[in-house]
Amino acid sequence: MAAISSGNKNRLRKSALSERLSLKEEFVEGNSIKISNQLLNNFSLLKKNVHLFYPISKNKEVNTWHIHKSINSNSTIYTSVYEKSKDKWQCVSFNPFVKFTKGKLDIPIPMDYRLETFDKIEIILIPLLVFDKFGNRVGYGKGIYDTILNQLNKNCLKIGLSFFEVSKENIQVDFHDQSLDYCQTPNKLYKF
Repeated sequence: MAAISSGNKNRLRKSALSERLSLKEEFVEGNSIKISNQLLNNFSLLKKNVHLFYPISKNKEVNTWHIHKSINSNSTIYTSVYEKSKDKWQCVSFNPFVKFTKGKLDIPIPMDYRLETFDKIEIILIPLLVFDKFGNRVGYGKGIYDTILNQLNKNCLKIGLSFFEVSKENIQVDFHDQSLDYCQTPNKLYKF
């Protein structure tokens, strides 16, 4: 299901994606490590139910494999996989040492997993393109994370990961949009 983007989202999305795709691999990797280290210093992820996104390499997303490796034996790791028969994204847990393959949209997914429910998640890490000072975010415009975030329990921490600092422009929100609690960049943790 595609989300309907209004206001300034399409312009912000296009600009941020263009900027991110122009990043050099060294920048992506070096800043992914900084984001991972900062996140692990700012939050206790051990013994938690943590929902990770896994990076789509061609989109130069934050490499969350560093976080995966840091918490893999001390936390329960969850992610989302697209269930074609149900035409929706499902919450899954998995052995952190399982092999991964590429799923829908080239998203890395575990080859073996157990179906779970999103309400078990205590911390969710969220990919994004842009965020503002209120914790509003812009993703790819498909509405995937808005759907997922609506299924979380009310105490779940929603943490965005971004190579870029906060936008100077406020994002115009739609009724279905879910804001972040925090956003971790290479240099700063933003709290909303």
